[in-house]
Amino acid sequence: MIKKYSLAALAMLALVSIIVYAVWMPLPHTPARDAIGIEKSLERGTRQFSYHISGKGKPVILLASAGREASDFNELATALNTAGYRTIAVDAHGIKNSTLPEGDFSLFDMADDVAAVAEAEVEPDEKISVIGHAFGNRLTRAYASRNDDRINAVVLIASGGAKAIPPKADTALKAIFDPRRTVGQRRADIDYAFFAEGNDIPDYWVVGWHTQTAVLQGKAKGTDVYEQWGAGGTKPMLVLQAAEDTIAPPQDAGIPLAQKYPNRVKLVVIPNAGHALLPEQPDVIAEEVIGFLNSN
Repeated sequence: MIKKYSLAALAMLALVSIIVYAVWMPLPHTPARDAIGIEKSLERGTRQFSYHISGKGKPVILLASAGREASDFNELATALNTAGYRTIAVDAHGIKNSTLPEGDFSLFDMADDVAAVAEAEVEPDEKISVIGHAFGNRLTRAYASRNDDRINAVVLIASGGAKAIPPKADTALKAIFDPRRTVGQRRADIDYAFFAEGNDIPDYWVVGWHTQTAVLQGKAKGTDVYEQWGAGGTKPMLVLQAAEDTIAPPQDAGIPLAQKYPNRVKLVVIPNAGHALLPEQPDVIAEEVIGFLNSN
């Protein structure tokens, strides 16, 4: 009789565990997927940060969205490698083997860490192209502004920063990182903030949201005014803006940027895409990016 009840208790526990996992798990900071390439680490002062090298050829640095992993670039990195480019996908602070800094940390402090990676991996006479997605677009422009002499070209995917995020999208964005949200609630927030209507959310986009990283990046956004980094240097710039972006609508981001720098900024508005862009339109993005880099 005792054995029978024990088995029943175990079965009930297993059922409850499955239900809890389905409703509440995985937590947002659960790792998304591995980034392609060889992982390397670099120490700078008391900090360590990691990055992933893949392919051979001209160097391209990849900088991901707020709280997101470098693996978001896997498809684009593969396409770039095939086209003859060497990709350097950098893990943001607090992700993988990149440690969180202590104390205040600005956008330009982050840019200096990117510069340290470039110094370690790119020959002094090589020009660098740099690609940033969402928050990574801010970091890309800060890095390019401070290292203009090293830059070949700049690519912004889902640019933003000149105007505040619309309130509803901002609320959804912040909620994504809340571990108290159920999978269903998180999916709804991700869907509204990042994906165009009708586009599927890949499993690796339900996870891979690193809260401490996002908090650090959110604070860094307020440390340096837009005028200090918004131009992104002086080199040719490609701006890929999603037509259905709720966080950085084209009229608030890509369009005014192209109007301000008409002689060096190429704007492409991509239909059927939201702020995520990379998992929504990978082939279109790869074609536009490779074509642009090949011409510069």
